[in-house]
Amino acid sequence: MKMRSTLRTISSVGILAFLLTTGHAFAVTWDCSSKKEASKETISSHTIKPGDHPGRELVQIERVDIIISDDPELNGIESTVYVHLDHLGATGDNTGYEVWPLNSGEKVWVKFHGTHYFVQKSEDDWELPYMGVFRFIAGTGKYRAIRGGGTYKGVASSTYGVRQEIICSAEY
Repeated sequence: MKMRSTLRTISSVGILAFLLTTGHAFAVTWDCSSKKEASKETISSHTIKPGDHPGRELVQIERVDIIISDDPELNGIESTVYVHLDHLGATGDNTGYEVWPLNSGEKVWVKFHGTHYFVQKSEDDWELPYMGVFRFIAGTGKYRAIRGGGTYKGVASSTYGVRQEIICSAEY
């Protein structure tokens, strides 16, 4: 009888320890959907033509975007975006990282990958429609075990910067 009670206690403690270490016991779901209506500033932009194919350009951009959301953690934050564009003619890929410094003081990091195409509207006016997927790769504080991500779709423009819709869901 005593052995059965001991085994039950050990099993209960083991299951609880497993749930706590895997983060499944008390995960919080986060609807992190949001949008961007303009870039605050471009910190740097560098373009190279590697010469492997006529019309190929590689562009490195660091910019600050303002996120708008119904979630008070996200609304009004200034995210830093590090993006690499690989253009071949009028189409290409976009990859990069983004840091979201949340209003609580915590941070989360995002890795993204997508596609885009270039539209020359006039000599000085262009648009770059794009779309892709992203995932959270790190976080601080209560977000340190964050997992999840979503999709993004938007347009970068010489006129207004960036306009983007973000569909996002995560657990932490």
